Amino acid sequence: MRRLAATALAGIAIGALGAASGCGDDEETTVTEQRTVTETTAQSTQPATAETEPSSEPRSQGPRHFRTPSGNIGCYLDAGGARCDISRRSWNPPPAPASCELDYGQGLTLGRDGAGFVCAGDTTLGAPAILPYGAAAQRGSFRCESEEAGVTCTDVGGAAGFFISRQSYRIL
Repeated sequence: MRRLAATALAGIAIGALGAASGCGDDEETTVTEQRTVTETTAQSTQPATAETEPSSEPRSQGPRHFRTPSGNIGCYLDAGGARCDISRRSWNPPPAPASCELDYGQGLTLGRDGAGFVCAGDTTLGAPAILPYGAAAQRGSFRCESEEAGVTCTDVGGAAGFFISRQSYRIL
């Protein structure tokens, strides 16, 4: 990031001679104004589609909340896990368990205890950042990779994970 600082000094003299103003005073008034203007410009090394958020989490890369270039899959990940929801799919999830009183099966989730179907009243679709095909995002040990075939999220510290696409899903 570059910082450019420019200081602009503007001297404005306002003179009023008593004879010219008709007041009868021979005093002259001078007003001086000083302004400091600071301009900041940022230069990014990341493409606009893969904005990286600052994070104190170990092994962090890529956007935390992203969508695939097609917009069909949206994911969110942090050091506690990963979740991907899908808009259009040709497969059906298994029946919702009795313990799920919200929307079920609109995506897959991965946590320390493994992978499964989403039971939630919200969505990860509509993320502002795009994770290009062939790129990955990671928070802690959770990593998601975007490919034209779909998205694969894994816990790189363990064997759990999932794959999700329009045509199919797999719990790894």
